[in-house]
Amino acid sequence: MVVAHRIVDQASWDSVHAILATNGRSRDNATRATTPFLLKGIVFGHDGRALTPWHSTKKTTGKRYRYYLPMRDIKEHAGACGLPRMPAAELESAVLDQLRNILRAPNLLSDLVPQAIKLDPTLDEAKVTVAMTRLDAIWDQLFPVEQTRIVKMLIEKVIVSANDLEVRLRANGIEQLIRELQANPASKKHEEAIA
Repeated sequence: MVVAHRIVDQASWDSVHAILATNGRSRDNATRATTPFLLKGIVFGHDGRALTPWHSTKKTTGKRYRYYLPMRDIKEHAGACGLPRMPAAELESAVLDQLRNILRAPNLLSDLVPQAIKLDPTLDEAKVTVAMTRLDAIWDQLFPVEQTRIVKMLIEKVIVSANDLEVRLRANGIEQLIRELQANPASKKHEEAIA
């Protein structure tokens, strides 16, 4: 005679299926609502004033829209500094694209290797190159909090104007990131798993 045992109690089973039965759009909105602002505290207008995270929610759909707004506009009046409200997803994507291009640039690696070796004699050009490749490969699998931490480790300031975007790197941010990537065997295992 075979005796069956429940792995999950009926109340938990019913609760999970109730969540799955809800509209996918509602679940997406709840997830978006917890998405942090990647550039909070490091994005500025061309006039040197900070851009602050801002969001609005459309009442009819509950959809949340994230922006970076010039502080001057919030304190004084709309349009004072000549910058429109910047859609957060687009600005963050543009900054990440620029950061990835910087990290892939061959001249950056040639400049970076001697500095990195000075900080950590166990590094060489191959290790630095692998570390930069590893970051790019695992970026989308990182939790938003970890992405934010890495961005703030690498980027000192983002300056936005109506027609331009400038990303200023921290002096030792890349070296610090390389050391973390070399010392973290979990990221190596993760990279091997997705390869």
